Amino acid sequence: MKVQSALLTAAGIGVTLLCLLGVSWIGSAGAFLNLLTPVAAAYVSMRFGLKSGIVVVVVTAALLLQVSTAYTLFAYLGIFGVGSLLLPMFLRQNLPWDRALLYATIGSAIATAVMMFVAVAAAGINIQTLIDQMIRSEVDQAMQIYRDTGFSESQLQNMQQIVDGLAEFIGESFYGLYLASILVVQTFCLLLLQRIKGSWYQITGAPFASWRLPSGLIWVLIVAGFTLLVPVNAISLIGRNLLVVLLPLYFFQGMAVVTSFLQKKSYPPLVKGLIYLLLLILNPLPIIITCVGVFDLWINFRRPRQKNI
Repeated sequence: MKVQSALLTAAGIGVTLLCLLGVSWIGSAGAFLNLLTPVAAAYVSMRFGLKSGIVVVVVTAALLLQVSTAYTLFAYLGIFGVGSLLLPMFLRQNLPWDRALLYATIGSAIATAVMMFVAVAAAGINIQTLIDQMIRSEVDQAMQIYRDTGFSESQLQNMQQIVDGLAEFIGESFYGLYLASILVVQTFCLLLLQRIKGSWYQITGAPFASWRLPSGLIWVLIVAGFTLLVPVNAISLIGRNLLVVLLPLYFFQGMAVVTSFLQKKSYPPLVKGLIYLLLLILNPLPIIITCVGVFDLWINFRRPRQKNI
């Protein structure tokens, strides 16, 4: 058992580094590996205990400090590392999966905030300045990729306008986007933990097909939407960040409705997987699924329908 734990922990370190640095190692296709970054540490934590997961996170962080920048290290710990320990810790306490997901997301956000304030205090700069520098760095990297791809000058000018507009949106919604990104990463990690659990561990909670958000949360969504009409920048900024966090939650509820529907059908697993993939990537289907999640409160799409005789 100890040998198996050691081998899987060592493999987890390698897998985590591959997923995290995949973009720089194998190109833009490696960006899809980023979502898998916390899975290895979370998996060994679920199987062998929190100490094994801590080893994966600590060793990975130490190696990143040697081969990458401090920014990459903080990004790993804030988005992936802390959550890859908190999520299995709560799941092993037999908390329902949705509560464990919520606590892990909040805990990761708090840990990130602490690290950012420490970095700001050490550098002696304003936190907004730090955020602007991070966004500008990403914009410059994106434009460099477009230049290396061989875009023409007119194409580069159009891309510059698009990227600048996106950077402005990210700057205005940074806190909401960051929290939403942690939520998405933790959700994907939870999904994979459920898929590969075998008989090693159990994940408790309501089946996803019957899961729904608290009904009172819809009023927060409605109020957040109306704040965008308020001509006070501070208020509309809060509303914008709230929407960035709440809309993915209602997308998940919409996906629960879809899962409930697909469970009643005898489609092959490959067909169901293709349906899920299309719902994720094919516009405007993600928007439609989010609307389904919102209106599920009133319509209750999963309510059994009586067939007319």
